[in-house]
Amino acid sequence: MFGFSIYLNQPFTSVNRMNLQKMHAAGFTEVFTSMHIPEDDISQYTARIKALSTACREEHLQLMIDIETSSLPAVGLSLNDPAAILSFGITGLRIDFGIDNSTIAKLSQYLKIALNASTIAEQDLAVLRAAGANFANIEAWHNYYPRNETGLERTWFTEKNQWLKTQGLTIQAFVPGDGILRGPLEEGLPTLEAHRYQHPLASALDLFNCETDKVFIGDPTLAKTTLAQFDAFYHQHVITLYMLKSAPCPPYLFNQHFHNRRDVARDVIRLEEGRPLCQTTIQPEQTSVRLRGSITLDNQDYGRYMGELQITKHDLPADSRVNILGKVIQKDHALLPFIQAGQAIQLKEID
Repeated sequence: MFGFSIYLNQPFTSVNRMNLQKMHAAGFTEVFTSMHIPEDDISQYTARIKALSTACREEHLQLMIDIETSSLPAVGLSLNDPAAILSFGITGLRIDFGIDNSTIAKLSQYLKIALNASTIAEQDLAVLRAAGANFANIEAWHNYYPRNETGLERTWFTEKNQWLKTQGLTIQAFVPGDGILRGPLEEGLPTLEAHRYQHPLASALDLFNCETDKVFIGDPTLAKTTLAQFDAFYHQHVITLYMLKSAPCPPYLFNQHFHNRRDVARDVIRLEEGRPLCQTTIQPEQTSVRLRGSITLDNQDYGRYMGELQITKHDLPADSRVNILGKVIQKDHALLPFIQAGQAIQLKEID
């Protein structure tokens, strides 16, 4: 489901190893790197790719490498010797251009092969089938787009994926990171332009809605809080929202999972556990305008609704019966549309 990227522009250090372990623990199972980035010093590739592949093998992570025709010879490997590629610790090759379909078909007998999802055509697949390619090892991977305004359009992307699904292919795409961004532009590495500056988990959830099977983080790292959100979603299917408090909060607000009601409201996310958890009388306070992302608690003036917990989906007027406890941080607003019927959430106070 999830993968991440490690690049070869710097030596593979103990810090990289620790990050690899943290990502794996959070549910990431595959690693992507590239051997044809113009800014890289290719003379450093052999040592760096060996260190990375060894670490991936020891951590039980798959390693997919983006290549062109000259990439593997630069590290003493050949497309004609897939067994040596596997022995080097490389489990898959992403092939974009310059390598013929007959060679791809042969490689697919040994390695996972990723084809360019955006450009592959029906004729290419027909040739591969005729050449006896092992389609159990062939996937369709989209590019990431470092330059602002060049990422893919969402409708076109979805339609392309729908066609790829009819061909029986697993589909992969990238979302940007929000920690260290890859240079030289440092503007994120998304597949869809709409995701360039958006929350990485929200972008990933959107890709899944667009017929994508696997989502990789394009940039080198995630922020600590974002990694924790991926961890909670992967292991518990819980969406974590960070909030800023503006009033005293009930003690149960941060120590359990809540669920959006199955009868989804238009204006608010209604946390079904709210009223049953309320054991005290709630006095009116902080009853100002409820901006999008406000976390609210109904007070005693709302009668039997006292104790109801909500998160506003858009701006709502002030209501003297509704207290404002705080607000979901702006960055996490992108996650709100993905809190659908029965979705589990947890609230955490931002440090």
